[in-house]
Amino acid sequence: MKENDLRYYRTRKSILSAMTRLLQTKKFEQITVTTICEEAEISRSGFYLHYVDKYDLIEVNLKEFRDQANQFVQADNENSKKKLFFNMLTYLRNDGKLIAALISENGSIEVQNYIKRMMRENARTNIFPQMDLELENDIEEHYALIFLSNALFGVLQDWINRGQKESIEELVQIMDRLITFDFRK
Repeated sequence: MKENDLRYYRTRKSILSAMTRLLQTKKFEQITVTTICEEAEISRSGFYLHYVDKYDLIEVNLKEFRDQANQFVQADNENSKKKLFFNMLTYLRNDGKLIAALISENGSIEVQNYIKRMMRENARTNIFPQMDLELENDIEEHYALIFLSNALFGVLQDWINRGQKESIEELVQIMDRLITFDFRK
């Protein structure tokens, strides 16, 4: 079966690495399946064994990112924002390099908006219920979610665009000081 074939995983890894490298120098809209294949040194048929098109490649990886983010939130028994920030930044620097590239200024606006929506939903479901924050109505909650998700996304995007110069620990400390609420009531 192809899933048990080491070549299958190597090709998939090569495709992901190629897309990540291409996003360092090209806008997402400029990248085609052909350029991905050339960069990955694979055939187009090799690409199509894994993905329908470049959007499918992104969608599959966004689902993996969403699942990983949900695991970070749900596994955090201490409900520590520092631990959550640390886990997310570590993921983006190591296993989530494609997602980090998509968050960058060369990334896709659609993907960036999707990530912000995902952050808002995660905050609504997993963070706001644990916060010591009294919101008076749905409109206030809506804008609180917009504020939080855009602020966090903006920090991530700038960190990525600047080459991740600050260590993960430094950025966690900065984010912790800027976001002053606690996750536990």
